[in-house]
Amino acid sequence: MKFTYTTLRRPLLSLMFILLSGWAFFSFAQPANNSPYARYGLGNLNNGANVRSAGIGGMSIAMREDSIPYLVNFLNPASYTSIGFTAFDIGIYGNVATISSSTESQNVNKANLSYFAFGFPILQLRTRIKRDSVGEGENKWIQTNQKRLFWGGSFGLREFSSVNYTATDSRLDESGTFGGDTAFNYAYKFQGEGGVNQFFVGIGLSPFKNFSIGLNASYLFGRMNRIQRLEIQESNYFNVKTDRYTDVGGFYVDYGLQYTLAAKGGKDVLTFGSTFAHPMKVRASSTTLARTYTLTTFGEDLFRDTILYRKITGGHISMPWKYGFGVTWKKGDKWLFGVEHTQELWSTYRDVDGRNDSLEDAWKTSAGIEFKPSVPETNRGFWAYFGKMHYRFGGYYAMSQYRVNGLQLPEYGITLGFGFPLRRSRAAGDKFIQSMVNFAVEWGQRGTTDKSLLLENYWNFKLGFTLNDRWFIKRKYE
Repeated sequence: MKFTYTTLRRPLLSLMFILLSGWAFFSFAQPANNSPYARYGLGNLNNGANVRSAGIGGMSIAMREDSIPYLVNFLNPASYTSIGFTAFDIGIYGNVATISSSTESQNVNKANLSYFAFGFPILQLRTRIKRDSVGEGENKWIQTNQKRLFWGGSFGLREFSSVNYTATDSRLDESGTFGGDTAFNYAYKFQGEGGVNQFFVGIGLSPFKNFSIGLNASYLFGRMNRIQRLEIQESNYFNVKTDRYTDVGGFYVDYGLQYTLAAKGGKDVLTFGSTFAHPMKVRASSTTLARTYTLTTFGEDLFRDTILYRKITGGHISMPWKYGFGVTWKKGDKWLFGVEHTQELWSTYRDVDGRNDSLEDAWKTSAGIEFKPSVPETNRGFWAYFGKMHYRFGGYYAMSQYRVNGLQLPEYGITLGFGFPLRRSRAAGDKFIQSMVNFAVEWGQRGTTDKSLLLENYWNFKLGFTLNDRWFIKRKYE
């Protein structure tokens, strides 16, 4: 056998420019949702992989990006062994939501960068196998070369969770709660902003044929700011504002496995996948500041006194067990079917203060299908292009980690996606490189209006750009 090593061909300056630009974008971008349930835990979790997966119900565990164009499935690092050429993936998304109670509703919308990732082959293994019978004795078989990717890698930046909400709970005091004899109005106002980002470096290995393992080593960072106000509509009382900042900056690791079974000469492929992350303590600090204040004639805060200041440094948040299983069936180059199930044990989560924040164990089941018509690449014309597109459909049902007023919140949705291939070019021999624009739309619902809770109806629009190129030159050593 012999190994094929790869070395970088193009300058690193452009790569670093994109990386630093993306980092700066994450630092200043606003989270792409406005959910009041982001008050709890780490906020709204971004569990989505690339935009292709978003179109088929969010599946990722058993997805191998082994066909042109090559994408980066960073939610299962075992898939890195299926990337044939360098792939650059970037995704953006927008959210349009209606948040409803039993009496009123509000429309909100946001947009943000979701992720960018680089995937690349590092080491390929070429073995000699006996193929065809041509004679008798020692000359009965012909030795041929068979090549498979042995080692692949990836790195990138993605949104891990986001906090962005405003909510008001108006009440009427008639029982003398604040020591008065006259009924008056008061309100609790909740506001949150910020989130947690994830910079990851991953590696995938194929120790033997059809089996791959991988891991992502990540650094989680970001600030979550949650503000609670008590405003009393009575001039004899001060209002109270409580700011709670949580700064996250620690390491996190997740793992993946994949195993493939081929039939009909490799045209039909069954892939089994698994991902998991064990409980880890991620470094974090917390600052709580509570002050009394009045409002000026311009509606600005005029602080009077500090009633609480508490700072915890060198603390941590406890991340929970996460695991999932999935299977996909790829039938030729036309069809792909899949289903997966994930569990996240958020009942074991603890924040810097050791609180669970009323979180429960969550689960999600997804299913999807992808179809690509068999129009030859040599065909040209308007209608021929539709035969080269990728068409995706999927859905999911989940039980979220949020338990509010004694009720754990369900969530479900339907997804639709399209892949728009760009011009294909020959790389070498029978190998091609191609880029693609992916689009996915998701309709979902979370929560309920029962027990004075809120119901979220949302549309997510996701746009992804996948660029394939030969960023590496092969150097062969016998």
